[in-house]
Amino acid sequence: MNKKKIGVLLPQSKVHPTMVKDFIDGLKMVMPSSHYIFCIEGIGLGNNAETVINAIQKLIYQEDVVLITGLLGHRGLGEILDYVEGAELPFLYADFGATMPLDLSKRKNIFCNSLDLYQACNALGRHLISRGLSRIMTSTCYYESGYGFTQALHNTLYENNKAEFTGHFITPLHPRENEAELMKQFVLETKPDAIFAFYNGIYAKEHAEYLQQNKINKTTALYTLPFTVDDKILNEFPEVFNTTKCVSSWFKELETKENEFFVKLYNEKYNKIPSVFSVLGFENGLLINNYLNHENSFSKEKITGPRGVLLFDSTHRISHKQYLWELSWENNSYKHNCLEILNSNFKNLTITSEENGWHNAYLCV
Repeated sequence: MNKKKIGVLLPQSKVHPTMVKDFIDGLKMVMPSSHYIFCIEGIGLGNNAETVINAIQKLIYQEDVVLITGLLGHRGLGEILDYVEGAELPFLYADFGATMPLDLSKRKNIFCNSLDLYQACNALGRHLISRGLSRIMTSTCYYESGYGFTQALHNTLYENNKAEFTGHFITPLHPRENEAELMKQFVLETKPDAIFAFYNGIYAKEHAEYLQQNKINKTTALYTLPFTVDDKILNEFPEVFNTTKCVSSWFKELETKENEFFVKLYNEKYNKIPSVFSVLGFENGLLINNYLNHENSFSKEKITGPRGVLLFDSTHRISHKQYLWELSWENNSYKHNCLEILNSNFKNLTITSEENGWHNAYLCV
């Protein structure tokens, strides 16, 4: 059997050092070495289009790959996709979805599978309004404020003037000595119905330390994105996030047979619990298998991954369900309880041209 060569573009991340390994592990679970050869190219922080394009050129002309996958950001994405489209090679990339999703419908053979964090914020806004929570405060850090999360929530809250921001608390690059107290004063003065907090990495740890001191989430409902309350943070800060609600398309506790199978198989193979990056790799592996086994086409055959059905819509993207989870501190550990599937207007949440904006999410710090 002739093995098929698959090109894989992988960035660096100081915030999530195991991200690349997790993605590759997920990919290999459904793409065995007996059938595939992986040609891997590093792309640094993924914020230099020329570096990414050079890596793509090597994969196409030197390695002669039949398809390229990997993790990309949003910096220089238009230039990168222009090159790929011109090379007429199938391209399936994964991203964090930290900015408004890019409509890929006019891009031949280019598709995206995302964490959909922007969509998660939109869905959260609709939930808050449905619960009568109309005065929302955001709490974030210097880096995180430059992505699209505030914009996504703003678009929902102000869509029919049903809700508003009471203010935005942004921790500076170098936090002040009394940052926890300043956060508490901000909440007392603005009187929000709910706080939406989005942090990651060392900033998520700082945020947890502030909550441990000021306890503002004991009196005001706290909502977060998944990287604000990842396993490292929860393990280090017991009880602090009790009753916190989080919007995410995946946690390992998602009760579907496909996810339970994935988590069990991943744990048996690698002796560790999968991360969301493992999920992206696994899903992309399922999609690539389907593509190469159906006459080089993403067929309409129903494929189901850990997060649900993997079906590209007219924008060449997958609209994953967003779930609202509640963290509860029980028997000296956190439990993730899925409360409901959130409603979002996915069809109106795309742009047709690239917006560079801030640096790539979670890769630059």
